[in-house]
Amino acid sequence: MIFAGVDPGTSTYAVAMVNELGKVISYAEFPTDQVEKDIMSILAYILRYRPSLIALPSGHGLPFVRARDLDEDSIFLMTLSASGKGPLHSFLRASRHLPGVTIPSVIELSSVPRHRKVNMIDLGTADKLASAFFYRTMFRDFVLVEAGSRFLSALVVLDGVIVDGLGSSILPGSAGFMDGELAYLMSQRRPLTKSQIYSTGTFERAVEVARMFADYYSKHYHIPVIVSGKRKDAVPFGLKFDFRFKESAVGSAYIASAVSGYRFREHIDMLNSAGTPIDYVELEGWEESISWIRMRS
Repeated sequence: MIFAGVDPGTSTYAVAMVNELGKVISYAEFPTDQVEKDIMSILAYILRYRPSLIALPSGHGLPFVRARDLDEDSIFLMTLSASGKGPLHSFLRASRHLPGVTIPSVIELSSVPRHRKVNMIDLGTADKLASAFFYRTMFRDFVLVEAGSRFLSALVVLDGVIVDGLGSSILPGSAGFMDGELAYLMSQRRPLTKSQIYSTGTFERAVEVARMFADYYSKHYHIPVIVSGKRKDAVPFGLKFDFRFKESAVGSAYIASAVSGYRFREHIDMLNSAGTPIDYVELEGWEESISWIRMRS
């Protein structure tokens, strides 16, 4: 049997195939802008291997919804974008006839204490969880810092489950890490946009904050810090491994195998989850705002 995983990267979408023994049998990357323009090229590659299950790229996460059951509201919850456009939208819509399933993000995991979720969404997207699942097959306890082409994130795994995380839009590698007063002033003339949130961050400051976060858990629990991603060599700490693939793509394929009852099913507790990425927002006026956004999407 073959299982597939997809990593929706900023620069490329990576697709990995593993067999029932967990061996990587195929791997390919597609430019992200090509995914939206020519979705059939990546789908044709996947279908060539006839996977039994595909762990779909899931953005902000939605636990284990079958591809055939994906509707526009499900896609909105994973993208949190009212535009209805973009490579992730295109891929998810095109995947409705595939043997696929969505996967959770960190905010939906039952292993993360509630107080770490309140008024948060991005504790780590589904692809970051998949990277952690990949390393869980080698380590039981660790901190994972991911340094992608544009953003940083950090996750903590204790006793084999994720217990804490800082997502890419929280760390100052993106403008999502924004002074509240600045956010207020910026929104006076027009609403903040996704392009503003995911731009103009400071990578160096993100590394500093990620290091403080990682050092706390590493020293308190005596666990290793692993650094992965395209820019891992720009991060001056942590263990680094050189694989010929994106860990998130292979980790996603491992998840597809695990939930199907095959290789790595012993780590399935790491995936216990429920709800949606917006379940823990408690700000005044939130319900009115999100209802209006959903009507527009």
